Amino acid sequence: MNSSQQIKLGALMSYGAIAFNIIVGFLYTPWMIKQIGKSDYGLYILVTAFISYFVMDFGLGQTIARFLSKYKANNEPEKINQMLGLTSKFYLLINGLILIALIVVYFFIENIFIELSADEIEKFKIVYLIAGGFSLISFPFLPLDGVLIAYERFVLLKLCDIISKVGIVILMIVALLLGYKLYALVAINAVIGIVIICIKFIYLSKRTDIKIDFKFKSKELLKDLIKFSFWVSVIGIAQRLLINIAPFILGIVSGTEQIAIFSIGIIIEGYTWTLAHALNGLFLQRVAQLDMQKNNLHEVTNLMIRVGRIQLMLMGLLFIGLIVFRQEFIILWMGLGFSESYNVILFLILPGLITLSQEIAYTYLFVINELKYRAIIFVGASVLSVIISFLLAPHLGALGCAIGIFSATMMCHVIGMNFIYWKKIKLEIPRFFKECYSSLIIPFVLTLLFGFLLNYLQPDKDLLYFSCKVALLSLFYIISVWLIGLHADEKELFKSMLLKLANRLKRK
Repeated sequence: MNSSQQIKLGALMSYGAIAFNIIVGFLYTPWMIKQIGKSDYGLYILVTAFISYFVMDFGLGQTIARFLSKYKANNEPEKINQMLGLTSKFYLLINGLILIALIVVYFFIENIFIELSADEIEKFKIVYLIAGGFSLISFPFLPLDGVLIAYERFVLLKLCDIISKVGIVILMIVALLLGYKLYALVAINAVIGIVIICIKFIYLSKRTDIKIDFKFKSKELLKDLIKFSFWVSVIGIAQRLLINIAPFILGIVSGTEQIAIFSIGIIIEGYTWTLAHALNGLFLQRVAQLDMQKNNLHEVTNLMIRVGRIQLMLMGLLFIGLIVFRQEFIILWMGLGFSESYNVILFLILPGLITLSQEIAYTYLFVINELKYRAIIFVGASVLSVIISFLLAPHLGALGCAIGIFSATMMCHVIGMNFIYWKKIKLEIPRFFKECYSSLIIPFVLTLLFGFLLNYLQPDKDLLYFSCKVALLSLFYIISVWLIGLHADEKELFKSMLLKLANRLKRK
C-alpha cells in the first residue's frame, strides 16, 4: 500500500479498534470488577500506575520515529540501521537500571502505601512482581512502534492493537469464568503483550530492509538523541504525574475504594484520549514534509484545523452525552457504588474539548524540535496538580484528585500552551479556534438542549429507555452536525468514504 492508503486504512482500523474497546469496555468492565472485587480492581490500577513511573521510554520512542522519518525521507538506510543499533544498546542499559530500581522499591512497599491492609500489601507484591517482570521484558522493544510509524506501516500497527484488545478480553472472560481473578488479569495482559511484541519484531525482520548495526558507535549521534529525547522524557514524566499519579496519591491518603472510583474516570478519559489520538500518529511524516515547504506555518495550521474538526466532531457526542445523562449512565453501567465517579469523569475530560483537538500542533513541536515549551508547561501543570490533589484528596478522595487535575490542565495546557503555539511558534491560533469551533458550536448546543428535553420527557433510569435516549441523541447529533456543522468539502469526504465502503461490500 502507498502512504495515502496506509493512512486511510489505518484510520479506519483505529476507529474500529476504538469502537470495539469502548463497547466491550462498557459491557466487560463492570462484570470484571464484580468478579474480582472493588478492592482488587483498585490494587490492579494502583500497581499498573505505579510501575509506569519506572518503565517509560524516556522519550526515545518518539525520538526514534522522528529521526527515522527524516532518514527515510532522505533515503539514508545506513543511518537507520546505525541509529537502531545505538538506541538498542542504550535501551538495554536503561533496562538494567530499571531492574535495580524495581528491586529496591519492592522492599519498601509497606512503607509507601500505608493505607493498604496487610492482605492488600501481600496481593500488591505478587501483582508487582508479575507486572514488573513483563515490563522489563517489553522495555527494550518499545522502539518498535516508532519504527512502524516511520515506515508508515499503520495497518500492522492498528491490527496488533485490535489483536491485543480482543485477545485480552476473550482470555480474561475465560479465566474469570474458571475462577481465576486478580493474578490472571495481570498475567494475561503480560502474555498478550509478549505475543504482540513478537508479531511486530518478526514483521519488521521479514518485511523491511532493517539490519540493526550493533557495532556502530557515535558519541555525537547519542548526544543528539539524548538532547532531543530529554524534553520528550520530561513531558512523559510530567504526563504521568498529572493523571497516573492520582492512584498513587489515593493509595497513600484514601485507600483502594477511592482508587477504584477514580479509575472509572481514567477509563472514560482514556476513551476520549484514544478517540482523539487515533489519527495523530498517521500524520508525523506529513507534518515533517510540510515543515520543509514555504509558508509552512499556514499549511500546518490548515492541517491542524482539518484534523482538529474531525477530532472535535467525534468527541463532541461523547462529551454531550456525559453532560446530559449524568449519573444515570454511571449507575446503569457500574452500579450505585460508583456514582461518585461521574464528577471525576467530568473534571478529567472537559479540558479535552480544547487540548485533544490540537494534537497536530504538538506533532509540529516535535518535528521542529521545540518540545521544551510543552515540557515546561507540563511540569508546571503536574506540580500544581500534585499539590492541589494532596490538599484535597484526604477530604474529597477521588474528586479531590480530579479537581487538582482539572485546575492544572485549564491553567497550563489550555491557556499556557495556546499562548506558546500562538506567540512563540507562530501558528495561527485565533484562526484555528474560529474555523475549528465556530460552525460546530450551534449543533453542539442544539444537541445539548435536545438531550435535556429527552431527560425531562423520560426521566426513568431504565436500561431500555436509556438506550433509546442515547440512540435518539446520537441521531439528532449526526443530523445537526451534517446540516449545520460540516463544510462542503467535509461532506464530500464523508460521502466518498461511504461510497467506497459500499462498493467494497457489494464486491464481497
